[in-house]
Amino acid sequence: MGSDSVTASRSREGSQTLTAAPAALLPRAAVARRLRPLYVAAFLQNLVLWVPIEKLFMSEIGFDNGSVAVMAAAYAAVVPLLEVPSGILADRWSRRGVVLLAQSALLVSTVIGGLSTNVGVYIVAALFLGVFFAMQSGTFESIAYDTVLEETGDSDLFERTIGRVRFVESAALVASALVGGLLAEVVPLRATYLMTAPLIVLAAAALLGFREPQLHRAEEAVPLRQQVASTYRTLLQRGALRPIVALMVLTALLLQVMLEFGPLWMVDLDAPAGLYGPHWAGLMAALGLGGLLGGRLALTRPATVAVVGASIVAGGIALTTSHVVGIVIVAQVLLVLLVVAVSIPITARLHDAVSSTIRAGVASGVGTLTWVTFLPFALLFGAVSNRAGVHDAGWTLVAVATLTVLLLVWAVRGFVRSPVAVPLEPAFPADRFLPADDPEWPGHWVDPPQAWDRPGVEVGREAALAEVRAAIVDLPAVQHDVIVARDVERRSGAEVAEALHLDPSDELDLLHQARGRVRTRLDRYVEGAGA
Repeated sequence: MGSDSVTASRSREGSQTLTAAPAALLPRAAVARRLRPLYVAAFLQNLVLWVPIEKLFMSEIGFDNGSVAVMAAAYAAVVPLLEVPSGILADRWSRRGVVLLAQSALLVSTVIGGLSTNVGVYIVAALFLGVFFAMQSGTFESIAYDTVLEETGDSDLFERTIGRVRFVESAALVASALVGGLLAEVVPLRATYLMTAPLIVLAAAALLGFREPQLHRAEEAVPLRQQVASTYRTLLQRGALRPIVALMVLTALLLQVMLEFGPLWMVDLDAPAGLYGPHWAGLMAALGLGGLLGGRLALTRPATVAVVGASIVAGGIALTTSHVVGIVIVAQVLLVLLVVAVSIPITARLHDAVSSTIRAGVASGVGTLTWVTFLPFALLFGAVSNRAGVHDAGWTLVAVATLTVLLLVWAVRGFVRSPVAVPLEPAFPADRFLPADDPEWPGHWVDPPQAWDRPGVEVGREAALAEVRAAIVDLPAVQHDVIVARDVERRSGAEVAEALHLDPSDELDLLHQARGRVRTRLDRYVEGAGA
């Protein structure tokens, strides 16, 4: 295994970059070229022309406040029910296929909604919209992460990549708000609604031109029950990943509160009707700008965390104390921008920590946890707002913002001292070893690994080396870095531990676990070649 076969780098933590050879790094342009159909699909599927006229259209077909609440409840029930199952489907089958199914649900929702003439039919359209959001939740992120990993051998470009995806989505939302509003002035509302359908078809066509990464299919298929258990265990278990999951839920909660309840401040302050459009456009633009900022945000720097955290809390306090429309709009835009920016590197740590085979399921599970958290918070916010006004209800937002910042300050220490990409499972299944109380060979192999020098098998051939390279690429990030530094670059354990900010014992454990995973992968290859 030559030193030019695998690339290892993890420079985002500010640690020394470990690289096998500069030639192994593909240029950013190559990654962007492969992802171009994904960017186009993201733009077109978010160019939803009916968004700015939806409430007006709903009133025309008979909605009142009560029926709007029923529709919102039906939609809110669908999303968390389907998110994790759709993520597991993406991991076991095809992530591109699941996004195509999501786009089909969006198309059905648009057609039914545009043709509906009563409340009941429109609620059916809302249910299909929930299916769309559930099925794409976490899947786009997983596609982007695995594409970067497959193209470059590491995930250093992921933050900027997912930041660009967020920017593209934001640009589409801003454009749809402007174009949809203009179209509604010259054509009937129903026509404006239905004009979205061709754009969704074009988004699906663009996605069909995307070459899907195959890392989630690299390992031997596992039983569905085992994969479901692994997905939920990864989400809910104690350990280094839990604060990352909590941070993702809290940042998503803050973002959802701003988008759902932000306009209530405008209503409370009797803002002129002409400001509603710029206000919403500002929030949508902040989604994209936050994505771009997040791709460059160095959360390992204490000064950066202090400034970002103080600004998030200050934005929440401004919403509770200010009665100036301009200040309220600026505070909301700032909150959205910073929350999105913080979520980008946090999302990267989540994906670094999990295997490709459960990545979409885990990412979708974070979305489910966000919904489960948002529903009671929304009820609390609504109750306080009804009794004391939206400004006093804003203190609940300040409490969540403060909790988010405190957790961020605590968690970012691990970005340097203890990377979150610690393996979540042992390198070898426990049942391959005898129990500790075995009278003759406690802890020894049940069946020792088979020798590789058997007829029909040549471990030195290029096919076997390619299998080793693939196994190393698919390792969790910090295992990947350690094994390349030790076994490819032949660096000492002390040097690697210092460069990656690891305790020497952790470095040795990670090396053994990484070697074990590669050995298991090569064992399967040898068994197949010698069969």
